[in-house]
Amino acid sequence: MSSIRPTIAKQNPKGMSVARLGSKQQREFIEAEAIDIFTIMTNGGCTFQQALAAIFLSGMSLAKTLEKQL
Repeated sequence: MSSIRPTIAKQNPKGMSVARLGSKQQREFIEAEAIDIFTIMTNGGCTFQQALAAIFLSGMSLAKTLEKQL
């Protein structure tokens, strides 16, 4: 059985940079948080676009908080 490997872009999208997610445990935590937010939003009647925006904004909020701590 082959494992699924993430696709790695040859170039970063304009205005964006690469983020390393850390260990497998850290990556799984981030994925679980994103799924929880998506589930809550869609079960609450929000659109797919609104759910994705909520995931994005929560990540941006967390990044800003962590940046202040460094």
